[in-house]
Amino acid sequence: MPGFLLRTCLLLAVEVGAALLLSEAGAPWIPVLLAVFVIGSAVPHGTQGEFTARFLVALVAVGAARLAATVWEQYGGPAEPLAARAGLAALLLLQTVTLLRLSRGASRR
Repeated sequence: MPGFLLRTCLLLAVEVGAALLLSEAGAPWIPVLLAVFVIGSAVPHGTQGEFTARFLVALVAVGAARLAATVWEQYGGPAEPLAARAGLAALLLLQTVTLLRLSRGASRR
């Protein structure tokens, strides 16, 4: 279980950093999202995660970072983005479940 917590915290820290960078006007979004994708695909290292699982975790990390930036930009505005918040929560839940499943599979070996 410590591996799962480390993987989850590392990915959440990267996503929060990316969201803060992307929330600024004129931020270079391609390098930031590419870095999130690369780190997201490396997080399941040491698990039985093959290409599909790594790609899923990385893609969800990019989506979560982008949605978090959208929510951060519009936080406290006249129209709070409820759909963006719901999407972000769904992506983070999917990411956590995927990482938990991969981590539990690694501990069974």
